[in-house]
Amino acid sequence: MSDPVAALLAKEEIRGVLADLARGTDRLDGELIRSCYHADALDDHNAFRGGPAEFADWVLANLPHFAATMHFLGNMRIELSSADLAWCETYCVAHHLFKPGDPDGERDLVLGLRYFDRFERRAAQPGAEPRWKIALRRCVFDWSYTVPIAEKWPFAPEFTVGKRDRSDPTYRRA
Repeated sequence: MSDPVAALLAKEEIRGVLADLARGTDRLDGELIRSCYHADALDDHNAFRGGPAEFADWVLANLPHFAATMHFLGNMRIELSSADLAWCETYCVAHHLFKPGDPDGERDLVLGLRYFDRFERRAAQPGAEPRWKIALRRCVFDWSYTVPIAEKWPFAPEFTVGKRDRSDPTYRRA
């Protein structure tokens, strides 16, 4: 892409999609997850392979047994191949907290992974504004470990505590 301003805007829009997908996953927001993909996209999470609607359903079926998840996005390398095609490698550390009543005890499953995405800029339907969205996602797992939780710092009643749905405080703009 020869226009540096257009390149910066494209990269910023792609970063926003990546952040929305992490948020949608952690907040169990299927609508937000689906909005990050083109309708004909493919997601390969290894344990899941399929389209965006099925991926959102898979997240909503498989992640609620955790007390919380947090996908922390790190380094992002975005290569713009053209005005409508980009490749992106994003580092991620994902925490999956098991609930206190889990038979194997409360613990944190920590995954080190990278998302390798093909982004395409296209309109959802004729006449619509073209948007950058994921056309292909592959998860590359680098490491994992589990940490038993023996002690936690308790939140006082006046603390704002996150929720795993749209009742989370970040959805309100008051």
